[in-house]
Amino acid sequence: MNKRITIKDIAKELNIHHSTVSRALRNDVRVNEKTRDLVLSYAREHEYQTNMNAVQLRGSSNNAIALIVPNINHTFFSDIISLLTNLAYTKGYVISVFQSNEKYEVEKDIVNTIIKHNFAGVIVSISQETTNSDHFELFHKFGIPLVFFDRVCEDLLTPRVLVNNFEITYKATEYLISRGYKRIVLLTGTDKINVFRDRQNGYLEALEKNKIEYKNPIIITENFSIEIGKNIFKKLWSLDEKPDVFISSSVHLTIGILLQARLLGINIPQKFGLISFGNQLTSEMFQPRITSIEQPEKEIAELSFELLEKLMKKEIDSNKLLIKEVKAIINFKESC
Repeated sequence: MNKRITIKDIAKELNIHHSTVSRALRNDVRVNEKTRDLVLSYAREHEYQTNMNAVQLRGSSNNAIALIVPNINHTFFSDIISLLTNLAYTKGYVISVFQSNEKYEVEKDIVNTIIKHNFAGVIVSISQETTNSDHFELFHKFGIPLVFFDRVCEDLLTPRVLVNNFEITYKATEYLISRGYKRIVLLTGTDKINVFRDRQNGYLEALEKNKIEYKNPIIITENFSIEIGKNIFKKLWSLDEKPDVFISSSVHLTIGILLQARLLGINIPQKFGLISFGNQLTSEMFQPRITSIEQPEKEIAELSFELLEKLMKKEIDSNKLLIKEVKAIINFKESC
């Protein structure tokens, strides 16, 4: 492996002071044009790259952003990672991705790592186990800007990007009722997390308004998986009063439902209906195509990055609650 050249290496080769090289690389006007061109030409030829750790130690600007997500395998979070990584690159930043695996203790360790490495800012969606925000308070203590998206710590006064989960789940439930469904099951996560609580409340309010007596919100405290989806379907389908439609909060749960139904020879939508949170690409993979609730991932990524950049530039107050809400939509297909 070739040794990474430094500013001092360039200075030695060109017989000039290392501070002059540093200024030339930053296009500082104090360096004359001939010397600057010489330095830049040598740097390009020898593939010089800035050592960001050294830059940070000198107190110059830091372009490293941390992104904490609960689960990279979830298509929503993997899409957000891709969008934010590309967006950061175009603006001269780099993103390091950390995965909590839905574990509070892992999340705490990640926060400590981010503080030790002095990241310029942090974008976070919390784990299902997270009910205490003390570790995120440390970012404020150490002056590291923080933005939440999707799943948030509601007691922290910091900018956040939210999805209209209550409204969209209410609309989905009302749509199913209008289609004649009477036994609607919602598969969702713990109500300690804002996203899943809002979905449950939207579901329950639509049932109440339409005087539907059957209420069955199934709360899943584990990491959503295909196996859990299969087991839930198997259990519910063994009951005398079977559900006639499902609203699934996860593509993984949806796949489990579909696989188990196929194994039992149960057809959709003839025997039951299905709506799933997920993107259009996922819904097109199944036959019949799945009616999906699609979250505007690009808008979520752009707003999260915009808020963080404004925090880093001190254009907005890091200790003020600033909420940006985006609108999910229902993409109607053949599954219900």
